[in-house]
Amino acid sequence: MNLAELSAAFRRARIAANLTQQQVAESSGVARSRVSLFETGMLPEIGAVKMLSLFDAVGLELIARRPGHQRTLDDVLAESDAVDEAPPRQRVRARLPRHPKAAKSKS
Repeated sequence: MNLAELSAAFRRARIAANLTQQQVAESSGVARSRVSLFETGMLPEIGAVKMLSLFDAVGLELIARRPGHQRTLDDVLAESDAVDEAPPRQRVRARLPRHPKAAKSKS
């Protein structure tokens, strides 16, 4: 994700949380003018501490991943567990039954 995509996700989350830029500024400690510049993509860079504070104010979190990492089922389970605050689910590995012809050819 680049800075423009992060700022768009932040703006959507702020609006979904029914918060004004001023409310976010007050709860995050970041000036309202910088919140506005961040949302509109006019802020060339923003420090990690400020970005984390802004994201926290609207209920988002940043997750560090290796380049090229694709979202996995484990990621989805972890996210849903965090949202539900339910105890972690026990994972069960499911296997398809072997095809009879495949089992005979290995013999």
